[in-house]
Amino acid sequence: MQRDIRDLFTAEEDLKSLPENHREEFLGKLQQQPKSTSTLFTWVKIVAVVITVITVGFGLINTYSDEEDISPMIAQIKAVEAEYLENIDVEWQRFIVLAKDEKLVDRFRKKLDELDSNYKDISIQFEEDANNILVVEALVENLQTRLQILKNIQNHIKILNQKNEQNENII
Repeated sequence: MQRDIRDLFTAEEDLKSLPENHREEFLGKLQQQPKSTSTLFTWVKIVAVVITVITVGFGLINTYSDEEDISPMIAQIKAVEAEYLENIDVEWQRFIVLAKDEKLVDRFRKKLDELDSNYKDISIQFEEDANNILVVEALVENLQTRLQILKNIQNHIKILNQKNEQNENII
Protein backbone atom coordinates (compact mmCIF):
# COMPACT_ATOMS: atom_id res chain seq x y z
CA MET A 1 0.00 0.00 0.00
CA GLN A 2 2.67 2.34 -0.87
CA ARG A 3 1.53 5.50 -2.49
CA ASP A 4 3.40 8.37 -3.88
CA ILE A 5 2.93 11.53 -1.88
CA ARG A 6 2.81 13.63 -5.02
CA ASP A 7 -0.23 11.73 -6.12
CA LEU A 8 -2.11 12.73 -2.98
CA PHE A 9 -1.95 16.43 -3.80
CA THR A 10 -2.77 16.15 -7.47
CA ALA A 11 -6.28 15.11 -6.92
CA GLU A 12 -8.42 18.21 -6.61
CA GLU A 13 -11.32 16.48 -4.95
CA ASP A 14 -9.20 15.87 -1.87
CA LEU A 15 -8.29 19.51 -1.54
CA LYS A 16 -10.57 21.54 0.60
CA SER A 17 -10.96 25.20 0.05
CA LEU A 18 -10.60 27.54 2.99
CA PRO A 19 -13.45 29.83 3.88
CA GLU A 20 -12.97 33.52 3.10
CA ASN A 21 -12.93 34.62 6.75
CA HIS A 22 -10.45 31.89 7.71
CA ARG A 23 -7.64 34.37 8.47
CA GLU A 24 -9.79 36.46 10.85
CA GLU A 25 -11.08 33.33 12.63
CA PHE A 26 -7.55 32.01 13.07
CA LEU A 27 -6.28 35.33 14.52
CA GLY A 28 -9.28 35.51 16.84
CA LYS A 29 -8.62 32.00 18.16
CA LEU A 30 -4.96 32.89 18.74
CA GLN A 31 -5.91 35.95 20.75
CA GLN A 32 -8.42 33.97 22.83
CA GLN A 33 -5.83 31.43 23.92
CA PRO A 34 -4.51 31.91 27.45
CA LYS A 35 -1.19 33.70 27.69
CA SER A 36 0.09 31.68 30.63
CA THR A 37 3.50 31.00 29.14
CA SER A 38 4.22 34.64 28.29
CA THR A 39 2.91 35.82 31.70
CA LEU A 40 5.03 33.21 33.45
CA PHE A 41 8.04 34.24 31.40
CA THR A 42 7.46 37.89 32.34
CA TRP A 43 7.34 36.99 36.05
CA VAL A 44 10.51 34.94 35.73
CA LYS A 45 12.27 37.94 34.17
CA ILE A 46 11.05 40.26 36.94
CA VAL A 47 12.21 37.85 39.67
CA ALA A 48 15.60 37.45 37.97
CA VAL A 49 16.07 41.23 37.83
CA VAL A 50 15.08 41.62 41.50
CA ILE A 51 17.47 38.86 42.61
CA THR A 52 20.28 40.40 40.57
CA VAL A 53 19.68 43.85 42.08
CA ILE A 54 19.57 42.44 45.62
CA THR A 55 22.77 40.44 45.06
CA VAL A 56 24.64 43.42 43.67
CA GLY A 57 23.30 45.60 46.50
CA PHE A 58 24.50 43.22 49.21
CA GLY A 59 27.85 42.91 47.49
CA LEU A 60 28.31 46.68 47.46
CA ILE A 61 27.14 47.04 51.04
CA ASN A 62 29.57 44.36 52.23
CA THR A 63 32.41 45.96 50.29
CA TYR A 64 31.86 49.35 51.88
CA SER A 65 30.89 48.07 55.32
CA ASP A 66 34.09 46.01 55.70
CA GLU A 67 36.00 49.24 56.10
CA GLU A 68 33.50 50.67 58.56
CA ASP A 69 32.63 47.50 60.42
CA ILE A 70 34.51 47.62 63.71
CA SER A 71 33.62 45.30 66.51
CA PRO A 72 32.66 46.90 69.84
CA MET A 73 35.74 45.40 71.51
CA ILE A 74 38.08 46.98 68.95
CA ALA A 75 36.28 50.31 69.31
CA GLN A 76 36.73 50.16 73.10
CA ILE A 77 40.40 49.32 72.76
CA LYS A 78 40.90 52.21 70.36
CA ALA A 79 39.15 54.55 72.81
CA VAL A 80 41.32 53.34 75.73
CA GLU A 81 44.40 53.67 73.54
CA ALA A 82 43.52 57.25 72.59
CA GLU A 83 42.91 58.17 76.24
CA TYR A 84 46.21 56.67 77.39
CA LEU A 85 48.16 58.34 74.59
CA GLU A 86 46.60 61.68 75.46
CA ASN A 87 47.49 61.22 79.16
CA ILE A 88 51.04 60.18 78.25
CA ASP A 89 51.44 63.30 76.13
CA VAL A 90 50.12 65.52 78.95
CA GLU A 91 52.44 63.89 81.49
CA TRP A 92 55.40 64.20 79.11
CA GLN A 93 54.75 67.93 78.75
CA ARG A 94 54.57 68.28 82.54
CA PHE A 95 57.80 66.31 82.89
CA ILE A 96 59.61 68.59 80.44
CA VAL A 97 58.43 71.63 82.40
CA LEU A 98 59.55 70.13 85.75
CA ALA A 99 62.85 68.66 84.59
CA LYS A 100 65.71 71.07 84.42
CA ASP A 101 68.32 68.46 83.51
CA GLU A 102 68.62 67.77 79.76
CA LYS A 103 70.39 64.46 80.35
CA LEU A 104 67.45 63.27 82.41
CA VAL A 105 64.99 64.32 79.71
CA ASP A 106 67.06 62.58 77.01
CA ARG A 107 67.36 59.41 79.09
CA PHE A 108 63.60 59.19 79.59
CA ARG A 109 62.90 60.16 75.99
CA LYS A 110 65.00 57.16 74.88
CA LYS A 111 63.20 54.90 77.36
CA LEU A 112 59.79 56.09 76.11
CA ASP A 113 60.93 55.73 72.48
CA GLU A 114 61.83 52.09 73.17
CA LEU A 115 58.42 51.50 74.73
CA ASP A 116 56.79 53.26 71.78
CA SER A 117 58.69 51.00 69.35
CA ASN A 118 57.49 47.95 71.27
CA TYR A 119 53.99 49.36 71.25
CA LYS A 120 54.05 49.70 67.45
CA ASP A 121 55.13 46.07 67.13
CA ILE A 122 52.30 44.99 69.41
CA SER A 123 49.86 47.15 67.44
CA ILE A 124 50.80 45.30 64.27
CA GLN A 125 50.09 42.01 66.02
CA PHE A 126 46.77 43.44 67.23
CA GLU A 127 45.75 44.38 63.68
CA GLU A 128 46.52 40.84 62.54
CA ASP A 129 44.64 39.17 65.40
CA ALA A 130 42.31 41.56 67.23
CA ASN A 131 40.67 38.75 69.19
CA ASN A 132 43.85 37.64 70.96
CA ILE A 133 43.48 38.75 74.58
CA LEU A 134 47.22 38.45 75.23
CA VAL A 135 47.95 41.03 72.55
CA VAL A 136 45.31 43.37 73.98
CA GLU A 137 46.78 42.98 77.47
CA ALA A 138 50.26 43.70 76.11
CA LEU A 139 48.98 46.88 74.45
CA VAL A 140 47.37 48.14 77.63
CA GLU A 141 50.35 47.13 79.77
CA ASN A 142 52.73 49.04 77.50
CA LEU A 143 50.58 52.17 77.73
CA GLN A 144 50.28 51.82 81.51
CA THR A 145 54.03 51.38 81.85
CA ARG A 146 54.78 54.54 79.89
CA LEU A 147 52.27 56.55 81.87
CA GLN A 148 53.50 55.18 85.19
CA ILE A 149 57.15 55.94 84.35
CA LEU A 150 56.25 59.54 83.64
CA LYS A 151 54.23 59.89 86.84
CA ASN A 152 56.96 58.28 88.95
CA ILE A 153 59.70 60.51 87.60
CA GLN A 154 57.56 63.59 88.12
CA ASN A 155 56.97 62.60 91.74
CA HIS A 156 60.69 61.97 92.14
CA ILE A 157 61.50 65.40 90.67
CA LYS A 158 58.98 67.07 92.98
CA ILE A 159 60.51 65.36 96.00
CA LEU A 160 64.01 66.38 94.88
CA ASN A 161 62.87 69.96 94.33
CA GLN A 162 61.29 70.04 97.79
CA LYS A 163 64.48 68.69 99.38
CA ASN A 164 66.54 71.28 97.51
CA GLU A 165 64.23 74.03 98.74
CA GLN A 166 64.51 72.74 102.31
CA ASN A 167 68.29 72.56 102.01
CA GLU A 168 68.38 76.11 100.68
CA ASN A 169 66.17 77.28 103.51
CA ILE A 170 68.42 75.56 106.05
CA ILE A 171 71.56 77.10 104.64
